[in-house]
Amino acid sequence: MIRVAIVLCDDLGRRISTQYAPYETLYVEFLNLAAPDVLETSVFRAHKGDLPDDVTLFDAVVIGGSRASVHETHEWIPPLLSVVRSSLESDMSTWGICFGHQVVAAAMGADVGPSTIGWNLGAQNYEVLSGPLSDSTDPLRLLAFHRDQVHTVPPGAQCYLTSPGCAIAGLSGDNVVTMQPHPEFTPHVIAAILAASRGGPISDRNIDEALLRLDGSFSSHRASELFWLSHLGTA
Repeated sequence: MIRVAIVLCDDLGRRISTQYAPYETLYVEFLNLAAPDVLETSVFRAHKGDLPDDVTLFDAVVIGGSRASVHETHEWIPPLLSVVRSSLESDMSTWGICFGHQVVAAAMGADVGPSTIGWNLGAQNYEVLSGPLSDSTDPLRLLAFHRDQVHTVPPGAQCYLTSPGCAIAGLSGDNVVTMQPHPEFTPHVIAAILAASRGGPISDRNIDEALLRLDGSFSSHRASELFWLSHLGTA
């Protein structure tokens, strides 16, 4: 069995979690796509002050998404960055998704901040540049929900994924894979999140446009393969 620490950084909300699945279940189902029945998971909630005492006891850690910004003054973010740095200094795999992508990048020294073009919502096409999936030139189609993004490639990493709305959409390095989109989201889950976002900072027009782009197939299985390829050392 492969021991994976799932570090949540937010909640989906009671209605969405009840109707579809708890957030941690989405991550387990995503990782199981390419490697079924090999996970032994432990769940932590960083945004509630719950972090691994020693993250290096795990084989891999995945840092999840959040509505927070890496540079906001939440008390739980500095300890989370410390855990990520401990992971990066070890031989374990360090994985980040959306906010987790930004946290890992920041821990490695990247500049992270708001996008100059605003929100990236709904289905997006990502070009594969290099790294674990560079043997295939087919773009990845994945779901996105973010305004902040990584602006510089940190030392020890390379950008392997890019899109018109997010130049640095994925980082890879020694035992590291991150991606800005949400490969764990299904169209139904992101539609519910978009609907729940009305009346907030995202305009109804942007939400409506994103909801129109949820049909078709997505590349979650290929994304799952990418994380496992990095863990197996074949990236």
